[in-house]
Amino acid sequence: MASIFSPLTKNIGIDLGTSTTQVYVEGRGVILSEPSLVATDERNQKVVAIGRNAETLLARSPEVVKIHRPLVDGVIADYSVTCTLLNYILSKTFRTVRRMRVMLGVPAVASDVEKRAVLEALFRSGAKEAYLIETGAAAAIGSGLPVFDPLGNMIVDIGGGTTNIAVLSLGGIVVSESLRSGGQKLDAALKEYLRGTYAIVTDDATVEEMKVYNGSAVLPLEDRNYYFRGRSLDDGLEKEVSLKSSEIYEVMGRPLLKILELIRQALRETPPELAADIMEHGIVLTGGGSLLKGMDQLISQETGVPVTVAAEPETAVAKGAGMALRHRETLHSLVQGVQTIYKRRF
Repeated sequence: MASIFSPLTKNIGIDLGTSTTQVYVEGRGVILSEPSLVATDERNQKVVAIGRNAETLLARSPEVVKIHRPLVDGVIADYSVTCTLLNYILSKTFRTVRRMRVMLGVPAVASDVEKRAVLEALFRSGAKEAYLIETGAAAAIGSGLPVFDPLGNMIVDIGGGTTNIAVLSLGGIVVSESLRSGGQKLDAALKEYLRGTYAIVTDDATVEEMKVYNGSAVLPLEDRNYYFRGRSLDDGLEKEVSLKSSEIYEVMGRPLLKILELIRQALRETPPELAADIMEHGIVLTGGGSLLKGMDQLISQETGVPVTVAAEPETAVAKGAGMALRHRETLHSLVQGVQTIYKRRF
């Protein structure tokens, strides 16, 4: 009987990421985190697995099964597959609910056409109200930064497909930068290095583990070996290879340089009075990429600004989107609805 008297409208914040999708529900926190993957049977175009179930098929899927990544660089690449993913996410979030009010984070680089596609996918998936917020702003709110204060607050969100930077003050965005490069670019660089140097290919899970356990954004003090197995391009047989920490550090250097340049650009565009606040209080990192060993140290060394990693960096965007939804009237300058995106009244 308790469900009968529960609020009819549920506030939901979604981080629809290139690698992982996370859902925040007001009053419950982040309740879902699954890979942004959909597996279909190519013979009849039917969906066979979504999310974590699709990930298990990624390394050993038969030829008739195709794995789709509905988002590329943080924006929709396949509309119908994205709707399927959102339907799955929302159905897992609530079994029965009258109304769903959804706020979703989008990269600053997303065009109005891409934003419309996201809104339409949300409505098609069952949302009664839908709003968008820039990923950087959502990450700042989810990290607990005082965005309403007159001080300058700088957030750097390093996701799977995009890196988003925002400088906020007095409840608004002062500087916003976005780069279609993130953790997946690091993975791609490692795969290319393994193919070119060792003539070997391996699965995504191994590359991710290699990056997490032996990768570093700064020169490692201990040059450890990481042993893994892959398929040789010469004879097609499985063989074991070891990769040093120093090798991984050098390979990931080029993608990291692009992120560093974006941060420098954002700092150059920040008004002097807000830049002074950032120099004093520092930059906050969020996103899965912020967990790369030494990432905070690298950015601090290269910019001269103190850097800290948020307490829960991977869930900051979803949490911030949900929190912004509750305070959307106060945060009207950060929140975009259908009237803003479509430029007309509904």
